[in-house]
Amino acid sequence: MEFEKIINNCQKSDIDCNKSIEELIKKYCPNPSDCAIAIYKENLIEKFNWIEKIIKNGVPDGRTRLILYVIARYLINIKKMNDEEAMSQISEFINNSCKNYNNCSQIYKSWIINVIGKVKNGKWKPWSADKIRSSDPELYKIIEPIIKQ
Repeated sequence: MEFEKIINNCQKSDIDCNKSIEELIKKYCPNPSDCAIAIYKENLIEKFNWIEKIIKNGVPDGRTRLILYVIARYLINIKKMNDEEAMSQISEFINNSCKNYNNCSQIYKSWIINVIGKVKNGKWKPWSADKIRSSDPELYKIIEPIIKQ
């Protein structure tokens, strides 16, 4: 029934058509970020490819800031990983930071679990590289050579 209404409205005018489609989307997907179509999700992941480089390479400094503002948000709210998958990726990042940069100080698992929970509940999106550049120039100087590889 709803689709017939949309088809009829689309035959009337573009305005009616768009309005009907928007109503349908709002009805079945009140939070658009939860309804990502695979193509858009792939494009979104590609947009954040620099974060994958950071996870794979690690960093010489700034691990906790990156976990809090970028990595956990990306893994949970962009890649839609569950808590265990996100924890595994964050552990990989921590291990790579130690292996590649001798940045081996401990980050408590309980803190990471807390961050993952807050990120998920808040539906926070990861900071962009530009946001890091403007909000935390020191951190940007650390990640710049890694993301430009």
